[in-house]
Amino acid sequence: MKKLVIIALFPVVSYGMSIDEAVEKAVNNNLSLKQYRLNIKKAEYQIKEDFNLFMPELFTNFRFTTMKDTPYQNLPAGILPFPFSFKQTEKDIRYFDLGINYYLFTGFSRFEKLKISKYEKKASKELYFEELNKIKTEVKKAYIDVLMASSVVHIYKKQLEAVEKHLYRVKEFYKQGLVAKIDILQTRVKLSQIKRDLRKAEGDLKVAKARLKNLINESMDTDFQPEPLSLEIPENLNLPELYKKALINRHLIKAVDIKSKQLKKVEKIELSEFYPKIYAQAKYFYTNEYPYLDPKENYALTVGITWQFQSLKPYYSFLKQKIEHRKTRLKLEQIKNDIKLQVKASYERFLTAKENLKVAQDSLSEAEEYYRLTVEQFKN
Repeated sequence: MKKLVIIALFPVVSYGMSIDEAVEKAVNNNLSLKQYRLNIKKAEYQIKEDFNLFMPELFTNFRFTTMKDTPYQNLPAGILPFPFSFKQTEKDIRYFDLGINYYLFTGFSRFEKLKISKYEKKASKELYFEELNKIKTEVKKAYIDVLMASSVVHIYKKQLEAVEKHLYRVKEFYKQGLVAKIDILQTRVKLSQIKRDLRKAEGDLKVAKARLKNLINESMDTDFQPEPLSLEIPENLNLPELYKKALINRHLIKAVDIKSKQLKKVEKIELSEFYPKIYAQAKYFYTNEYPYLDPKENYALTVGITWQFQSLKPYYSFLKQKIEHRKTRLKLEQIKNDIKLQVKASYERFLTAKENLKVAQDSLSEAEEYYRLTVEQFKN
């Protein structure tokens, strides 16, 4: 790891995609983020759908009935001195109505459902921002992996070039009788090892680039060159302050907290089953079913109340939702603990990396001197 850090510090002339461009492409094109944006859009439509629960319900009906025979009502002689019969209904019956239904009171369930939908949109946004930060972090890490893999390839190419020159000199020395043949064989073994390492490093570089291109949703067949990266390393980090910021700013915590509020609204909806429902209906209707009925068309206004529930089923549904709410609160506490653990682990990795960087910087001058002496040795 120390060697990788040292080489990564060497200036590299490159062109292509910067880390900021990679992040921007990921924000616009990452498939996971697109799914989360669609979840937000879906939640917006759900709000509009639930808002329509407050709108009246329109209805219209038409039916046509025909009978084999026209039904008649036969009355025996009694009140009248002779039997009497009359047409009870028409043989061909038509019925049509048009109107609206409107629930005046539903036990507050409509209000609670609309609030749940609004909470869902807020939660979807928080989950989107959580995923957004995650993708940005993964892109930056993948970009740095590409830089490090490129540095490793650069190292092996330089080593290959140096060993090939050394092999040429050893052969010349062997012709002059200055070295033994075993020196040639040892150099060839070293050369073969470097070639194998170079092939592996080039494969690792391709995989690192493919991983980054997957995050930014670009074709695996395209290629790019990473640009030099300058990182600002903070001098000191306060672990308790990091805990505090993480618990305040993490969008996952906000999303789960919103989910718990949703469940409280679901509890109220379950209890609303015990409330009566009040409705009103206004309609126009026409029928020719009864031949002596006049008028055959009319208007009607109805106000009614219904009250029905299945034993204690709504109550137990309410208790079930309370358990679900408690589970969500426990899940929230677990998430907070997990986030604190993540912060702790990242903090320790930062301290380790910072110490490794210091060691690498202290060793850089020695490495450069060793490289200079090695080159001089090959020249002589």
